[in-house]
Amino acid sequence: MKFEYINYGGSLIQGLKKDPSIVYVFSDYPLKNSQRKESKRNIFEPDPLYLTIDEFKSRIFKTDKVILSEAKRFVSLYNFMRDEFLDLQIKSYFESIEFSDKFFKYYTELNRALCNKKIELEKWQEKYFEIFDRFKEKYQTYLDEKNYIPKDWVEDIKYLDLSEFKKYKKIVFVDIVNFTPLDKYVLQELEKFIEVTVRIQVEKETFDEENLELKEVYLPREQKIEVSMLEVQDELELVGNLLDIMKMKNQMTNIFSPEADTNEYSKIFPNNFMRGSFSTINDTKFFKFLTAQSDLVSVLESRVDNMIPISKFLECINILEMREYYNVSREDMEYIYDRIENDYKYIGDEENETISKIYNDVLEISKIETIDYFIDYFNKLLSLEIFFEKIYTDFYDKLQEYMGYAKTTEIMLQEKELKKCFKNGGDILKFLLQYFNNVEIIKNENSEGKYLIKPLENCKVIPSRESIFINTSSRYLPKAKRDYLYLTEKQKKENGFSYYEKERREERYRFYQALLKNRYNTLIYIKNENNGEAVSPLLSEIMNRYKISKLEKSIYSENILEKLLEFKSTQIPTGNETPLPKLKSDFLNGELNLGAYDFNALVTCEYQFYLSKLFKLSSFEKKESLGISMKFLGIYVHDVFEKITDRMWKKILNISDYSISQEEVEELLKRSFYYNRKKIPIYLDNYFLQILIPRFTRNILKFYKEIEKLYIEKKVKRIESEKNSKKEPFLKGSVEVTLNGRVDLVIETITENHIIDFKTGSKIDNQLDFYTIMLYGDETKAFKSVYNAFEGSLENQDKTRLTKEILKEALINFFKTDTYSLSEKKSGCIYCEYENICRREF
Repeated sequence: MKFEYINYGGSLIQGLKKDPSIVYVFSDYPLKNSQRKESKRNIFEPDPLYLTIDEFKSRIFKTDKVILSEAKRFVSLYNFMRDEFLDLQIKSYFESIEFSDKFFKYYTELNRALCNKKIELEKWQEKYFEIFDRFKEKYQTYLDEKNYIPKDWVEDIKYLDLSEFKKYKKIVFVDIVNFTPLDKYVLQELEKFIEVTVRIQVEKETFDEENLELKEVYLPREQKIEVSMLEVQDELELVGNLLDIMKMKNQMTNIFSPEADTNEYSKIFPNNFMRGSFSTINDTKFFKFLTAQSDLVSVLESRVDNMIPISKFLECINILEMREYYNVSREDMEYIYDRIENDYKYIGDEENETISKIYNDVLEISKIETIDYFIDYFNKLLSLEIFFEKIYTDFYDKLQEYMGYAKTTEIMLQEKELKKCFKNGGDILKFLLQYFNNVEIIKNENSEGKYLIKPLENCKVIPSRESIFINTSSRYLPKAKRDYLYLTEKQKKENGFSYYEKERREERYRFYQALLKNRYNTLIYIKNENNGEAVSPLLSEIMNRYKISKLEKSIYSENILEKLLEFKSTQIPTGNETPLPKLKSDFLNGELNLGAYDFNALVTCEYQFYLSKLFKLSSFEKKESLGISMKFLGIYVHDVFEKITDRMWKKILNISDYSISQEEVEELLKRSFYYNRKKIPIYLDNYFLQILIPRFTRNILKFYKEIEKLYIEKKVKRIESEKNSKKEPFLKGSVEVTLNGRVDLVIETITENHIIDFKTGSKIDNQLDFYTIMLYGDETKAFKSVYNAFEGSLENQDKTRLTKEILKEALINFFKTDTYSLSEKKSGCIYCEYENICRREF
């Protein structure tokens, strides 16, 4: 075996002979493509055979078995091993994917490692590999019976066939620095009939020729390049400074990043950056719409008549493609927000036509049983103008191609087995979306004047004297590695598996390979201790070895944010500088109906009172409360108390009978529970039925025992639940004020009046006094109590907090002033929903 060493900065492809008797195997497609372009300069000479390492392996490992692709192998394993998966508490195909991925990877690595000996396992590992071996033994019988083989298991020594390459004289492996034990065996077999050369870009002493792997990777001692570094504190600064630097550079300057495929700069700054990778089906309106539908199907709750959690429904309906397809209007959104404000937790078949249409479409999708039905559904969607996007030139071709792949899975399983594997149409749709996921499509994009951030590994094949490297902080370099094998690093190393140290050596090599190719280099990295972002260890080595020029930031995040705030401040005033005038027209028909909470708002902040009570301004969007809201709990308890009082008032008045059975109370509480089914999250059912209802039952019975003690020897002439206010004006003038409200329970005897307020949470201090003035004209004319239905305690109010005179004086003073005053205390603003409008500064 021969070895050719190319210095850092040199060309890996320069000097490769154009000889048809030679095979060149490249580390990746960009390097192969670069050589193919170079060889086209002389069209009269026949080409060698150019392959990537993956293409080479697909030619040397051959089988007559039916090869199961990525998705088919997962489906086949789950479908054949459903009982075994159930033993592992894995109840669906999608739950099985993580286990299956580890399972297939383990035996793939085992084949590559040529590991025939038994691995010495620690106690904690044994259970994992016992499960793997048990699955493998049974699954293999299925594979043999069907003549199947998973795609990645074809790379096995028993399927090796090198006969195709016997017609060549030489094979050169270019830029491949790490070989598995199986790869090394292949090279040894090739050497029996062909000359084998390994051509790599390292110094000779860096590479272990016997084991075909990197020994140690280090920077050359002699610095032949110029390096400048710029430290920024966040991505906003990174992009700002990058654009500033690029203005001063020529168009030959390239930008490279270890996360070029995932950065979002082209979306945030579409006028400055192009997408760093191929577009995929995921980017299309079609895929986003189907994903939203799939998400809705996946959360259909069978325990509540297949309704959808309202938070998930709102999340999906806010996706642009859903809103466009269903023509969702402001009124439709208001309907959803109104349901949220009224504590609904689920959406089903509704009074709103659009919402019902979306819900029923989701139900229909859940009933689809075959992939064929989905193909018809897709064709129907794709005939709509909304999903037609001219910019994606091969979208339809790729979609049809991958739907065909999915269809072969259905043929493999057959209809009966398909139903066992996927419980409903939602599962089939989710499966199809996995097939479409990240499938590359061509996008016609205007790139004029835009920068393209290229993958780091492409630097070695792109001609450039000067390059900029971004995102070179510890978050991206070295890349995070996920371990699938349940093996320690020592076990991996001893048994021929790929291990952490070996992978890191290659990553360091790739970074130096990219950096040392250019004469001039600029590296931009984020360092922010608050976010846990530090200098990459690879970058630290460069700083310690070479002379570095430190660049100064030209743009700071603070400056960008200040400019944004300045722009915002020109749109919205930074304070309510102009007093709001108080006009008679603010009061419809010269009347004001005032409730206890309204009065509380009025004396706290007149401006807030105006916005909420008179102008009736409220936020369009409403946030869903977590769990069961106190508001709903209060309404629930009040409703049951009202129904019980309606049942009991006659016998209390006629025969002083306060008795009610536990069964009656439980029945009313449960009936109200099921009536409010859409307002109670399913995960709280047991809490509600087994804890809250028994508790409320005890406390409701306890309440009537307390009332019986108070009134058994007195003649009750009226007991009324939810008593309404009187209609006579409390205050006359240019605006007539009528006190308004519904009292939870009023008990009247010959000698006294009793007002009782039911609570499940907190109360406002002057509420009972307000109700007393409202009903009887004076705060002293009723006995006042609060019954906490949650705690089961009856608390009497002995201290008067609001008098008729104070109430009247507050209202007179309110109408005397010409403007609405602001809260005098900061405490009145803490939870105010109008803070952003008022912008009060203390």
